Order: sequence, then structure tokens, then C-alpha cells
Amino acid sequence: MKQPESLPESMTLYPSRIKWILILLVCIALFISGILLIENKPEMMLVRLILLAGGGLGIPLSVWKLWPNSNWLKLGPDGIREKVLFRKFHYLWSDLLYFEITTVQHRSGYSSSKTELVSFWIKTDENRHSLSECYGKKPKELVGILESYLSRYR
Repeated sequence: MKQPESLPESMTLYPSRIKWILILLVCIALFISGILLIENKPEMMLVRLILLAGGGLGIPLSVWKLWPNSNWLKLGPDGIREKVLFRKFHYLWSDLLYFEITTVQHRSGYSSSKTELVSFWIKTDENRHSLSECYGKKPKELVGILESYLSRYR
């Protein structure tokens, strides 16, 4: 999917605030549910621990994703710059081979889910690298934007 050449010279994308606010609210609800579950039955203790752990891990992750200037993807003439967990990565357009969508399957007990990531290959190591998320875009849309910048600046 090619994007029109009307894309700006530089672009900065951020994680979806709505998505991470919803995740934060769900994690707070899970954590509070775990606290309020005062059953002393052994079978309920496991449920309580799962609620506390799930909510307890999700709250700082959500806050980190919502923290100003902690996560972004910058596209420009000098390449791709990504900031994740306050760490920065930089890839030159001339070093990139191509982009594609990689599907990762997760299994948990009887259920499974799939996550689509935008991946790319670098000439120097020919290993697959993936962006940490799609920064508020659908994977196919983000690949189109990245391919447009790649063809413009390579």
C-alpha cells in the first residue's frame, strides 16, 4: 500500500493514547478487584494473585507508554528513529532492505491470540528487526508510510 507523495518531509508518530488509557483503566480495575477479593479460600487466593499481578504489571507499563516523550517513531530524511523505554534506536534508509508485517501468535492455556508487528531487514546483519508497536496506525498503513519514506530517501 503506497502512500501519496504528499507525506511531510519528517513525521513523528506516538503510541495510541486512547488504547493505553483503556489498558490503564482495565489494569486499575483488575488490581482493585484483586485487593477487594478478601476470600480466604485457597482456590480464590490464586485468582486474587492473578488479578493483582496482571493489574500490577499493566499499570506501570501503561503509565510508561503514556509518559510524555518516552515513546515515539520519527521518520525523516536521515532514517527511522525510534524511542522505546527511554532508549533510542536509529536506522538509516540506505541500510534498510524492506518492510513487512510479521504475525506473532501467543498461547495461554486454551486461548490464543495474534499480534501483527511491522518488521524490517537491515543490510549489514540481514536479521529481522521489529518496531515495538504501530504507533496509532494499522500495521498495513504503517508499512505503506515506511515504504513511501524508504523509496523517497534511499
